[in-house]
Amino acid sequence: MTRALAVLLAPVVLAQARRLRRATPLLAAPDGEHTGGKGKLRLVVVGDSTAVGTGAASLDEALPGRLGKLLGARWRAVGRNGATAADVLRDHIDDAAGGPADVAVLLVGWNDAMTLRSPRAFARDLRALVERLRAASPAGRIVVVAPPAFSRFAALPQPLKMALGAHAANLARVAQRVADELEVDLAPGFDGASVASDRFHPDADGYAGMASAIARVLTP
Repeated sequence: MTRALAVLLAPVVLAQARRLRRATPLLAAPDGEHTGGKGKLRLVVVGDSTAVGTGAASLDEALPGRLGKLLGARWRAVGRNGATAADVLRDHIDDAAGGPADVAVLLVGWNDAMTLRSPRAFARDLRALVERLRAASPAGRIVVVAPPAFSRFAALPQPLKMALGAHAANLARVAQRVADELEVDLAPGFDGASVASDRFHPDADGYAGMASAIARVLTP
């Protein structure tokens, strides 16, 4: 099952998506500074709502703070809710790549899957994002976080779950190919197991799990 399935099911899927949006509370990213942490390591987290901690009470409890603590790093979070890979490339990569980083974590794919962006377009934008981060920090590590496993999200009804799950899985395979091609690391996407009040974004425990997975990828 691929993007073609999602397109075929589009009338039903879009109707379900509209009902789900009406019933789902809209969470904002937590307020506060988008920097924090202590240590010699410099960490930048860039991407969509998961980069800026939507679903958590603060960025300290979200992915930047959790991962910064595990790595002993000073962190910066860059991005916004609803951003696709193309949006991050247009609006946020200049900020993210504006200074050197020892570790850069790139989170895109949620919204690319939900808007049924093509694998080719996603691969093109993902490749450009990685190349910009590498140009800013040639000696740094880059971790691409795969799109989420929508097929495991309890809040998603069928066939929406099947269609989005199939498309997200295809984009995850694209992310693996790009990571292999550019010789950067790939971490697993969010599994939907521990979610915030919208039953969609990670909560503090969900972010802790994501941070642990990324830290394991970075461990020699």
